[in-house]
Amino acid sequence: MNVLVLAPHPDDEVLGCGGTICKHSARGDRVVVVFLTSGELGLKHLPREKAWRIRETEARQAARILKLAAVDFLRLPDWLVGEKLQRGVALLAPILKREQPGLIHLPHTSEWHPDHQAAWPLLKSALSKAGMKEKPTLRTYEVWTPLALAAHVENISALMSQKLRALRAHRSQLGEFDYVAAIKGLNQFRGALAGRCRYAEAFGELQLARPDRDTETNR
Repeated sequence: MNVLVLAPHPDDEVLGCGGTICKHSARGDRVVVVFLTSGELGLKHLPREKAWRIRETEARQAARILKLAAVDFLRLPDWLVGEKLQRGVALLAPILKREQPGLIHLPHTSEWHPDHQAAWPLLKSALSKAGMKEKPTLRTYEVWTPLALAAHVENISALMSQKLRALRAHRSQLGEFDYVAAIKGLNQFRGALAGRCRYAEAFGELQLARPDRDTETNR
């Protein structure tokens, strides 16, 4: 199966679904990550181009640990993805056509960060232009805002150390927030209460219907 992960910033792919990515890679699935931005505001003291280089290098290092098949960087402006949807659609649609993913992971629609909120309208428009052969399954992950309920849970206990190694590859981001402690706590919480295991990742599901009737399901 081809799997595509839509990440607003480098490190979101690991935080939201890094363990699940590892499971897909271990099964032989082709997994690619598309970064909407290169996270330049995570290094706001540096010139934009230098911040891009650092964060994209870290993302590629994490990709090797996650065993990704490919990464793509759209370089939309950090924090302002919602204002550049047309450009984002034009960049994402050819990638969707190339990859023909059967499963797409993206941030859930109630995430507080505006770039995370913009991921779904961007993807929805890009899907309509991509010429997909089949309708993909859409699963939404949590980063900043925990899901109210989980529609799908993945046991990542055996892969948590690999996920944390990939997270530590994003070393420029580990000073301001203790992401390692945060994601260990969230995944342990999900494991205890949703997965009945040590560590788990939780997902919502999006249903593609008419343009005015798309819904996110958290069963």
